[in-house]
Formats: sequence, structure tokens, C-alpha cells
Amino acid sequence: MGENTVKPNHNTQLPLRRRRKTMRPHVGVIIALLLLLTSLLTAYHFEVFPFDRELAGEDIPGNGAGEGPVDVEGSEGREEQTRLASMEKALSARGLYVTMDVFGTPSRFTGVITFIRRNPDLNCLVVDVKDNNGRIPCKATPGIPSKPAPYNHFSGLVNVLDQEGYYLIARIVAFQDPYMARVEPQQAIRNADGSLWKDRDGRLWLNPYDKRNWEFVKDVSLWALDMGFHEIQLDYVRFPDSAQGLETRGVLMPGHEDYESRGDAIAAFLEYMGEALEGKAYLSADVFGFVTIAQDDMGIGQRLEQLAASVDFICPMVYPSHYYNAGIYGFQVPEQHPYEVVYNAMDEALTRTEGLKGKIRPWLQDFSMRFHYGTKEVQGQIDAVFEHEVQTYMLWNPANIYTEGVNYVSNGRAGGLNDN
Repeated sequence: MGENTVKPNHNTQLPLRRRRKTMRPHVGVIIALLLLLTSLLTAYHFEVFPFDRELAGEDIPGNGAGEGPVDVEGSEGREEQTRLASMEKALSARGLYVTMDVFGTPSRFTGVITFIRRNPDLNCLVVDVKDNNGRIPCKATPGIPSKPAPYNHFSGLVNVLDQEGYYLIARIVAFQDPYMARVEPQQAIRNADGSLWKDRDGRLWLNPYDKRNWEFVKDVSLWALDMGFHEIQLDYVRFPDSAQGLETRGVLMPGHEDYESRGDAIAAFLEYMGEALEGKAYLSADVFGFVTIAQDDMGIGQRLEQLAASVDFICPMVYPSHYYNAGIYGFQVPEQHPYEVVYNAMDEALTRTEGLKGKIRPWLQDFSMRFHYGTKEVQGQIDAVFEHEVQTYMLWNPANIYTEGVNYVSNGRAGGLNDN
């Protein structure tokens, strides 16, 4: 049977027309709200961060707009982005860690930049350019097969902050990369049957011996420099801490036969990265705080003297909460003694690296674990750094919410938190 068709009469049309008329004011309100939102976003970009629209346009290197490798020649603005920052600026960098998602989301980054502007002694940002999930901020030039996030304005914001005088560090997670491990399983640590090996927390790792992974990390780093970052900071520049002796137990890690130790492999990788960044940016490496205590490479390839010979900055994560063994530095609960822990760790780090290339720039704790960390605890760590005549450090909080009331330069106080 055919479909029934009903011809509406005048009476059935009238209510429909009235309903349409009553909807029009709502449409107008929605449009007005959208225009207001647009104006607010514009105000955010061009008043909170005033900058030249051309410098922050889509043609800036590294924003994923291009289809080929970036050529930094022939543009005065782009040449400026790859010019090496002064060592003086790097040695006085006092920074905050910012996740990729916070940096890439204006409504979330507003809180961070407002905090920094209230505390002008902070002059540095450490921003994820490749995170622990293997993500990068946006689609990159060919040759970087990482998973892109949707933050196409990333490079524009980097340029804004560069113009405002901030020292910008790109944090790049080197060998913990679940995305790349799945994309290129032959470059990952694998079980004897070829399946992907997982650490005790279920995470996937790239094989640090594989020079294809070295090239991959190098490409991401050079891409970050095209965005305008001044320094490349490699995190997870090590072997998994639950993978000691895997090379001799059937786990597939091709290339291990070329090195006497894991420490030698990591040192060779850092030398490779240093050559690639020579004259373009500084190179730093994040290391466990225990590296300042241990005399070997702890089975993960991080031996302090080897690392310090290959990079510009060593960044030990001297978070007091991570010194969980009773008795460290003479304290039953080291976490309750932030000033003393950081002071002793700095003492060891500076003594062991004296005369080597790498300068010490520690990561400090601005988060709470078993004990609450507030102004007093954060200040104590900063004071411990300055008392060693070191002017540079970074604060870590994974939520990017930092403590109020801290003096970010030396306040001249000597002694521990427990002194009267």
C-alpha cells in the first residue's frame, strides 16, 4: 500500500507558525552567546597574550599545518626561534611543569599563567611535547608517527611566551611510549614469542638499544625546536626499572650486544642527541633522585657521572616523598624533612659532577603524598637549592596547581625547617 498523505489545512498550519516565531528569540540568544564567547576567546589570546598575529599564525613551524619538513632558513622570525639561548638564562631558569592538555587548553592554562604573573621570579615553563602516552600536541611533519592531540595553536603560544621572555623547555618522554610500541612493534621491547613486553605496571617500552628509536626521539626534539623551545628535556631516558637482566632471559632487545652495560647505551644515546642539538638548544635529562646516591647505573642505565658527561643539565627528581627508605640521610621518615633531603641530595650531585659538562637543575616537590606539602615545605626545598649557589630548579605538580606564598628566589634563611 502507498503512504497516506495528509494535506494540512489552515488550522493545523497556524500552531506550527506560532511555534517557529517563538523559537526565533531563543536562536538570537544563542547567537549572542556564541559571539560573546568568541570575543572572550579573542581577548584571551590577544590581551592576556598580546602578540603579532603573523608570528602566531598557522605558518609557524611545528603547528602541523605544513605538509613537509620545516625549513627555518629565509625567515628572520624563524631563525630567531632556533637561536641558542644564553647559558646565563638557562642557569637562572625557575620553572613549573605544565601538561600538554593544560598548555593546549586556554581555559586551563589561564590559571597557570596568572599564577606565574603573580610570581615574576618564575621565568620558565616545562611543557610536554611527547608525553607518557606517546602523544604530541598536534599533527607533525612526515616522519613523526606519534598520536596527535588537537592543539594546533601550540607553537603560537610558545612564540607568545618566548616574546615575553620566558625560558621554554620541551619535555619529551623518550623510551616509555605505548603508542609507538604498537605502531612499530619491532622497535619495542618484546617477549621471546614476539609479543609486546610489559613492565610490572602494564606499560609498553621502546627498546633503548634500537637506533631507530634514537632517530625517532631526535626527530620529535628537532620539531620542538622549530616551535621555539629553548631546551630539550628527555624524561624516561632509561631502561624499565623492572627489566633488569632481561637481555639474558630471552626477552628481545636487539642491539644489546653492542654495549658492555645499559649505562653505556644510554650515554651513547645522549651523545647522539647532543650532536643533533649542538648550537640549536640545550639538552637535559631527567633522572631518579636515587642516582645521586647510587654508584652504579641501578640497572636502568642511569649512572650520574656518565650522564653528566653527555648533557648540559642533569635534572634529578629529588622529591622527598620518593626517599621512602627509612634511614636515608639519617631520617626515619625522609619525607618529613624536605629541606634536609634536598640539601643532601644537592650536595652529593654537585660533588660527583664537579668538572663535568652537566649542570645540576633539580626537580622539586610541589605535591603531597603521605604528608601535606604546603608553603613551608616547598620553600625549604628552594632554600636548600639556593644555599648551594644554584639558581635553577623546576617544580613538579601533575595537576599543575602550585602552592601560594612561596618566595621563588633565595630568602636568605639558612638551616632546616625544624630550626627555631
